[in-house]
Amino acid sequence: MVFEHRIHMWTLRALVLATLASCASVATAAPGDLFMCTDSKGKTITSDRPPPECADRPIKELRSDGSLRRVIEPPPTAEQRAQKAAEDRRKAEEEGRRRDQARRDRALLEAYAVEQDIEQARARAVENRRTILDRARKRLDDLQRERKKLDGEAEFFAKREQPDKLKRAYDTNAGMIQGQEKVIADTEAEMKRINERFEEERKRFRELVQAGAKPAERSASSATR
Repeated sequence: MVFEHRIHMWTLRALVLATLASCASVATAAPGDLFMCTDSKGKTITSDRPPPECADRPIKELRSDGSLRRVIEPPPTAEQRAQKAAEDRRKAEEEGRRRDQARRDRALLEAYAVEQDIEQARARAVENRRTILDRARKRLDDLQRERKKLDGEAEFFAKREQPDKLKRAYDTNAGMIQGQEKVIADTEAEMKRINERFEEERKRFRELVQAGAKPAERSASSATR
C-alpha cells in the first residue's frame, strides 16, 4: 500500500508540473491581451492565449488597446538549427584562427627586433641545410664514379653471367645512389620551405611594425645570440 501511494503521488506531481509548463507562456501575458496569427491555411486567428494552430509561425501579442506588445517567434526548424550550428562552428573556427594568429604575432615580435634579424636567422637555417646538401652531392659524385668502375668491370662479362660479388656491388651502389638522391631532394625541399617561412615572417613583421606594433626590447647580449 505504501508503494502504491508513492506511485500515486509521483503521478499527481508529474501532472501538476506538466500543467504549469503548458501555461507558462500565457502566465506572462497581461490581462486583456490578445494573441493573433495567421495559420497555414491563411486564416487569421485571435485568442486570449497563443493559438496552437500557429505553433510553427509568428504570433502577435496585442495589448487591450490593439497596439503590439511583442511577437512570439516559433521554435527553429531542424534546418534552421543545423544552419545555426554550422554558423556557430564557423565563428568558433574563425575565432580560433584569430587567436592563433595573435599568438604567432606575439612570438614574432618577441623573437626579432628588426627585419635584419629575420634575414640573419634565415641565412643560418639555410646554411645548415646547405652543408648537408653539399655533403650529399659530394657523396653522390663518389658513388657515380664508383658506378663507372663497376661498368668497366662488367664489360669483361658481356657474354657470360656476372659473378655474385659484382652483382652485389651493383645493388649496393644503386641503393646508396638512390639514398643520396633522396637526401638531396628532401634537403632542397626543406630549404625551399625555410625560405618561404622566413619570407612570410618578414612580411608579417613589417606589417605589424607599420601598424604600430613594438618589438620586444632585448639586451645587446641576447640580440647577438
